[in-house]
Amino acid sequence: MVTSEQFLKDFKSLLSTNEDITFDTDLLEIDGWDSFSAMAFLAMIDEKYGIKAEPFAVAESIFVEDLYSIVSNT
Repeated sequence: MVTSEQFLKDFKSLLSTNEDITFDTDLLEIDGWDSFSAMAFLAMIDEKYGIKAEPFAVAESIFVEDLYSIVSNT
């Protein structure tokens, strides 16, 4: 299982951002979070963690914590 610290590090790297991102961060408030980055997120978790997630689960996510729940519950 991926740690929360590693997840946040990988997520920030995916978005190429130095923003202060926490689990309480609203995804819509993150510069660079859009449908393309959502697809890149799916590819990242498959490649890095071996997790295949449903695109709808990512699309329904509101906070970064929701994305982490996809990873930690799979």
